[in-house]
Amino acid sequence: MLEINPDQFLNLTISFLLPFFRIGAFFMALPLFGSRLVSPRLRIAFSFLVAIIITPVIDVPNYDPVSPAYIVLIAEQLVIGFVLGFVITILFQLFSLAGQLAAMVAGLGFAMSNDPANGISVATLGQYYLSMVALAFLGTNGHLVMIEYLAESFNYWPIGSGFASQRYWQLVLLGGWMFEKALLIVLPLAIAVLVINLSFGVVAKASPQLNVFALGFPIIMLFSLFFFWIMLDDFLNIYLLFFGEIINWMDVTWGIHLNG
Repeated sequence: MLEINPDQFLNLTISFLLPFFRIGAFFMALPLFGSRLVSPRLRIAFSFLVAIIITPVIDVPNYDPVSPAYIVLIAEQLVIGFVLGFVITILFQLFSLAGQLAAMVAGLGFAMSNDPANGISVATLGQYYLSMVALAFLGTNGHLVMIEYLAESFNYWPIGSGFASQRYWQLVLLGGWMFEKALLIVLPLAIAVLVINLSFGVVAKASPQLNVFALGFPIIMLFSLFFFWIMLDDFLNIYLLFFGEIINWMDVTWGIHLNG
């Protein structure tokens, strides 16, 4: 007959709770898993399953669960989980920002669509890019890499290590990387549209009787749509490049080594 020692069961429960809070917060902040399209019960169940798998392979210090310090530890794990998930959110928002900037350059900023995952209205091209990066994320097993990333975070950010402000400042600097890469994606289109506008300006100056502006707007839109179609051929390579840069950033800046 199997006998369960109450003290051992209590220690097991205590050691399970702290990783569970970090994992749950991580999946709340992670794109796709943390969207409104995923049921909270499903996220909790998946976090529970991942916590059961990860807890035996990490070091969880012994703490008194009936103390104010334990509440601080829970808050620490929640903050760390949100920060870890926010890193991947930056990667997704990079493409969403690139799509919205491209829509403004192409004159398609008025085309808005509802984002069911976040409950807001965004530019249609931004939503399109966001859908494409979501498919690329799942198709390249990015979700499995993120589970490994989450498990390795317990070595970099051990439970009870405290709130290091330098780590959060490094995350703020990553926002500059997001804007830089989004501009790099849109830059070819912006230069091409600028050349077209300059060409129409020269034509308007040479022949003022022509209504160049009425002709130029649809031509720029058609050219921009053709540009987006051409870009689809290299979209996966662009995603893999930026995903690799995120992995390299976590290795160099935070010291989280991944094999996925």
